[in-house]
Formats: sequence, C-alpha cells, structure tokens
Amino acid sequence: MMLNYNSKMKRNNIYLVLAATMMCLTGMLTGCDIETSGNGKLDGYWHMTAVDTIATGGTCDLSQKRLFWGVQAKLINLTDRDDLSRNIWMRFEHAGSTLRLFEPYQNDRNEGDPALDDDEKLKPFGLEGPDQSFAVEMLKSKEMTLATNNLRIHFKKM
Repeated sequence: MMLNYNSKMKRNNIYLVLAATMMCLTGMLTGCDIETSGNGKLDGYWHMTAVDTIATGGTCDLSQKRLFWGVQAKLINLTDRDDLSRNIWMRFEHAGSTLRLFEPYQNDRNEGDPALDDDEKLKPFGLEGPDQSFAVEMLKSKEMTLATNNLRIHFKKM
C-alpha cells in the first residue's frame, strides 16, 4: 500500500511541475509583443547626397558631406558628423506622400535635450523652420527624394 501511495505522489509532483512550466511558458509567450514602427521603408539611416534648388535648377552635391537622417519609431535624428553641434531630434508624421518634421530638440542629454531655439541649425538638413512638411517624391528601400516648394533633397540609405 505504501509503495502505491509514494508512486502516486511522485506522479502528481511531475504533473504539478509540468503544469507550472506550461503556465510559465504560456505567460511568457502571450506577454511578449513585437513592436514595429509602421514606418516601412522610411526607417533607417539616410545619407543626404544632394539638394536641388527648384527655382534655379541648381544642384548642391553633398555626397562628401556627412549629413544624416536617422529614422526610427516616431523620431528623426538629424546629425552632421562633421559638426557635432548639429545633432537634433525631431518628431515626425508620415502619412501617404507627406512627411512632416516638427518639435526640434538639441541632442544634449546632460541638459535634458532642450528645445532647439536656433533655426539656422536646421538649414543644413534642408529644413526652413521648426515645422516642415515634405512631399515624398520617391521612397525605395535604398533611395529617397523629398521636396518642398523650394528644395528637392536626395538620400541614400546606409
């Protein structure tokens, strides 16, 4: 009789451990959400390669400059790798063929990323002010062209 009771206890303990393991695994799998930004081809690290002035038809080759737009989630990081004082965060909205950048902040963690008060720092990135909308003329996996009434900006994804 005693042998039968011990074997039932061992079997119950095994079932209890299996049930607890299954509950933990189920909780871990249902508790994980895969986050995606929904930005599609816009996400990534973009090198500004050229800017066209629409009124004159002139082109400024920027391929040797190190001006970048880093796009992730709901933020764009504008960075001039040759002048690190130009390191700016902006919020953005991308809807259809329009890209709007707004609310610029100086990337300065020690100062709490203060709001950018110098619009001149935005101009090297093709922005005319702190709230700028662009027409998305082309957006492919490795190329992007944005335009305003005055400028057309060409990018290559790194």
